[in-house]
Amino acid sequence: MLSSFKNPYFNSHNLYLFGAISICVGLSLSKPLLGLGQLLISVAWIVDGNLKNKIKAFFTNPLAIALIAFFGLTLIGLINTSDFGYAFKDIKRKLPLFVIPFVLFSKKFTAKELKLFFIIYIGGVLSSSFWSVFVKLGGLGITIHDYRDLSRFNSHIRFGLEICLAIFGAGYYFFKTPNAKEKIVWLLTIVWLSIFMVFISLFTGIAILFVVTVLMILFFSFKLKLKPLKIALFLSPILILAFGGYKLEKSYSSFYENNKPLKELEKTANGRFYFHDSTATNKENGYYTFRNNCFGEMFWEWEKKSTLPFHGNDLKGQKLKITLTRFLTSKGVYKDSLSVYNLTPKEINAIENGVANYKLVNMSSIDKRLFDIIWEFDNYKNGGDINGHSILMRLEYWKTGLEIFIDNQILGVGSGDIQAAFDKQYELNNSTLKPQFRLRAHNQYITIAATFGVVGIVLFCWFLFYPMVKTKSYQNYLYVAFFLIILVSMLTEDTLDTQIGITFFAFFNTLFVLNHKILD
Repeated sequence: MLSSFKNPYFNSHNLYLFGAISICVGLSLSKPLLGLGQLLISVAWIVDGNLKNKIKAFFTNPLAIALIAFFGLTLIGLINTSDFGYAFKDIKRKLPLFVIPFVLFSKKFTAKELKLFFIIYIGGVLSSSFWSVFVKLGGLGITIHDYRDLSRFNSHIRFGLEICLAIFGAGYYFFKTPNAKEKIVWLLTIVWLSIFMVFISLFTGIAILFVVTVLMILFFSFKLKLKPLKIALFLSPILILAFGGYKLEKSYSSFYENNKPLKELEKTANGRFYFHDSTATNKENGYYTFRNNCFGEMFWEWEKKSTLPFHGNDLKGQKLKITLTRFLTSKGVYKDSLSVYNLTPKEINAIENGVANYKLVNMSSIDKRLFDIIWEFDNYKNGGDINGHSILMRLEYWKTGLEIFIDNQILGVGSGDIQAAFDKQYELNNSTLKPQFRLRAHNQYITIAATFGVVGIVLFCWFLFYPMVKTKSYQNYLYVAFFLIILVSMLTEDTLDTQIGITFFAFFNTLFVLNHKILD
């Protein structure tokens, strides 16, 4: 038996620990460590011996089958697939959904080891956040034009999920530990990560944290016996929602500021004609964008002010001419050489970096994102393009995905044909999306429905909810937080179709479900 191999360091238990630690670190700092971690726990499973009994125990246990059900569903989806190349790539990507539950099912960890995993995981998230700040402060000598690019090791969407779990994990151990110094460390971690998400504009992560916090308070307030505390907790989500509503209303009112439009003049002070497009209804802060414009004067004055060409792009890749026009419009000035001449160095820098409204210069990152979202819808309402605008493109993705599902309701299009189905549907719809933006649903539930049909939806729900119900993990704060983070994230992302998202779910879902009694 391999398990009889004696070495104080090389043994199955340590291999399990090293593998789990590699995954904890890799989630936020290094994708290669994710593969290494899975390799180590797989070797540990072999070294541990008793393979036949472990395999039998796994495949005869309904809980184990539920944990790998989504991977099984992907295999079943091969039945009605024509593009096996794409299908096998998808199966390879989803392999952690089988490997991690399979090899960890027979392994139990102690409370101390689980806490170690979480400390290392949170340490990785903190390290990644510190590195982002280092980069922002110019540590690498590069300029960041989009704050979301400060997520250096993986997608800002996935990084936001990781931070959310780290915050709730820190909260769990804050209440669990009796040590005052340790409580301070956990509290500082929560505060820093919350501030950091705002700092780098992780809007999706902030939204998920907001929604999950509200749901967690509502869920656990029912379990409290002290009536005053129960009432206080039950009312707190109302205050949180009220604050969110206030921020949204404030942003909306600011965007649709009812300024009186400027009088349309014929000529500038230099005698050149202004251009007026009376058919365009686009506005910035209540002023018409395409009226009172003298592009010739704007051109010659801008070329004196900036090294970026007037007819080129700003640092966000947008047409600089349009960015400048919108910025000047937002100030309520006539767009000519004088208005460009009066721009401050700070405003010039903002325009070069793609800022198209003077109000955004001094706004917080959250207010900026809300302002941008409102602008997306307003621009679309006025005949603008949806390309490059994340919210509007998602609506197009969702509509397309639902149309695919309606045409393939029972079994879907199969594991390998989902992207081809989207491509075909975009063509049928004469979608205005450019080829590079013609992506999948960016909604896990719609993706499941379109790929596997009603049968897949039922199996996916069993995969998600059976382990929680079977083990009564819904009684555990940490698992509920994790589970809600996943459920909410899948509304706007294909969380279980990316390496980080798949490993994040497979690892923590398995860890929490199989060790739920220790975490209670």
